[in-house]
Amino acid sequence: MAEDVVALERFLTHLRHHLEGWQSKVNNDFSKEAYDIEMAALSVDPVYAKFHLASPDYILIRLMGRMSVSIGRRLGELYDKIPRLAAQARYKLDREKVVVKFDGLELDVALTLSELSREDVKHLLETCQRHLKIRLERFKGLATEIRYNFNPNDSARLRKDKHLGEVLQAEGYYPLYLVFAENSPRLGDAVAGLKRGGWQFLIGTPALQFMADLVGFDIGNVLDRPEVSKEIKKEIQALMQSIRKSYAYQQAGL
Repeated sequence: MAEDVVALERFLTHLRHHLEGWQSKVNNDFSKEAYDIEMAALSVDPVYAKFHLASPDYILIRLMGRMSVSIGRRLGELYDKIPRLAAQARYKLDREKVVVKFDGLELDVALTLSELSREDVKHLLETCQRHLKIRLERFKGLATEIRYNFNPNDSARLRKDKHLGEVLQAEGYYPLYLVFAENSPRLGDAVAGLKRGGWQFLIGTPALQFMADLVGFDIGNVLDRPEVSKEIKKEIQALMQSIRKSYAYQQAGL
């Protein structure tokens, strides 16, 4: 289908953008210039210097931590944005019909029944019945929030999401929260709180399967394609090799 090709091309474009971004971050953050700035700042810090943390080993720890955060953020952008693009292609909707704000809070994917063709309404109703065991025709549409990983320690975000769920219910939508990763810490407590705000959840494989059926684009399957997996593996290996060869890594004597 044409929308599948469009979604795939957009996904690969975003994927390559983020892989290049990680490489650029290593080139910049692990360089001699960045290392010297980090060492100078730690050396005069009234706390770190006294704890003898103005050292190559600790600088590397700091840089690796920042790299890990960057990887997490970019993975989040991929898993958040690609379903938006795929939904626009699958349901032939403009961005503003899919990415909708409610009470100033932006939702990842909104599918309003009145905005869809008869054929697409049928597909959406059947998908929700199959995966969620609900009759979506009782609602104005489906409102979906997406996380590749879930941070239950982000209390500000949890408050906003809880409020968004309440607003969506009041607007007549079915609020659905998708979490693709299953290893988020303290996930159960956060889910319980958000459910009180009206959200329903799919987590892990069920979330991925639902999204694949909903928008006709399976991120997991695309990543498993030999040519895509080979490209990712090559770029990640080059990234790790760049870290090992970097000035900051070499200063730590590893």
